[in-house]
Amino acid sequence: TSTVNNSDNMVQSQLKLADVQNMSIGLLELAHREYQDGDYENAERHCIQLGRQEPGNTGVLLLLSSIHFQCRRYDKSAQFSAMAIKQNPLLAEAYSNLGNVFKERGQIQEALENYRHAVRLKPEFIDGYINLASALAAAGEMEQAVQAYVTALQYNPDLYCVRSDLGN
Repeated sequence: TSTVNNSDNMVQSQLKLADVQNMSIGLLELAHREYQDGDYENAERHCIQLGRQEPGNTGVLLLLSSIHFQCRRYDKSAQFSAMAIKQNPLLAEAYSNLGNVFKERGQIQEALENYRHAVRLKPEFIDGYINLASALAAAGEMEQAVQAYVTALQYNPDLYCVRSDLGN
């Protein structure tokens, strides 16, 4: 009977773990929705709650980076991007977020380095090419900017923002 109890306990533990994981996924989805709706305060609150449960969750760190960026708290945005990179040095989105911070601060060369690194890590990263193109245009590198936009269009020919930017 002790074997049955142990296996019952193990099953119950696995079910509890699955519940926590499902709850975490649900909370992250909620935080993403709140972020997309511009409810940064609640999105941040839910991310912090998730961060306590899973301190190294790169999805949470990236979302916190984006939330702080939208609220113009660039130091905190950079901090969360750096934490995500520390957890996963191959996370292209974190380098792109960091590039956004540098671009906003007028540090175009640093922004370009981060955007280029992002698209090297993830060649199909459309947002990375769009960010790179924008920074290249800001640096006066129009031919390279057009090439970055063209690359983004190759991955998704229907990108309105790229077609619009190329028209300007």
